[in-house]
Amino acid sequence: MKSFMQLIRETDRGRLLDDSEEALESIIAAINENGGSGTVTIKLKISKKADAFIIGGTMAHTTPQRDRVSALFFFDENREELTQKDPRQPNLPHVVKGSFGKNEKIDDETGEVTNG
Repeated sequence: MKSFMQLIRETDRGRLLDDSEEALESIIAAINENGGSGTVTIKLKISKKADAFIIGGTMAHTTPQRDRVSALFFFDENREELTQKDPRQPNLPHVVKGSFGKNEKIDDETGEVTNG
């Protein structure tokens, strides 16, 4: 009897094994980049028709994804939209005072610190 590996190698004219190897490379690269873990799942469907066996295969894989950062939003009822600024929080005047170098100053419109 042929080995399990030989059956996988010959199923779908070798494409099942090729796709599985590509999936493995993709998973390894994703783990190196993002951490985590991945899976490769190979399924063989085996049936019989008359005196012949029919073997078909499928392959599925999962790769780890990088963590996503959540954001906090408030619903502004006046504008009927989500915003990252709490609409109940009053606007505070932009006040920045500090000691800067001799040639540094603050742009009143942008708050940017510039030289000269």
